[in-house]
Amino acid sequence: MEIIYYDNQYLESLNELLYESFKVTKTGNKASSDIELIAVIDNKVVGYLVLNKLVDPVKNLTYFYVNYVCTHPEFRNQHIATSMFEKVFSICRKEQISYLELTSNPSRVAAHHLYQKLGFQVRETTVFRKEIL
Repeated sequence: MEIIYYDNQYLESLNELLYESFKVTKTGNKASSDIELIAVIDNKVVGYLVLNKLVDPVKNLTYFYVNYVCTHPEFRNQHIATSMFEKVFSICRKEQISYLELTSNPSRVAAHHLYQKLGFQVRETTVFRKEIL
C-alpha cells in the first residue's frame, strides 16, 4: 500500500470509493489550499481523505478540517485509515498545523473508535447546515 497525494489519473477509482462510501462523486480539480491523500493498492484507490487548511480567526491558529475519510469496504481493518492519519500528522508537524477537526455521522461507530484511538476527543456540539444552492 502507498499513501500519496491525489492525482487526476486516479479519478475513476476514487469516484468508485466515494460513491460506495458517501453516494457522491468528485468533480473538477481540488482547491489549491486543500490536501487530498489517497491510499493505493495495485492502482486502486482504497482510502481517501481531504484536509482543508483554515485559520481560526479568534485564536489566530492554522488548522486542518478533515473531510471525506473513507476506506474501501474490502480493505477495512487493515490499518489503511491509520496509515493515512499518520501521514496527516507528519504533514501537520511539517506545516506547523495547530490542530485537526472533523465531524462524523453518529452511525459510524467503527470510525469513532479509530478517531479516539488516534487521540481525537469528542466535542460537545451540534453541527448545523443550511443549503444555499
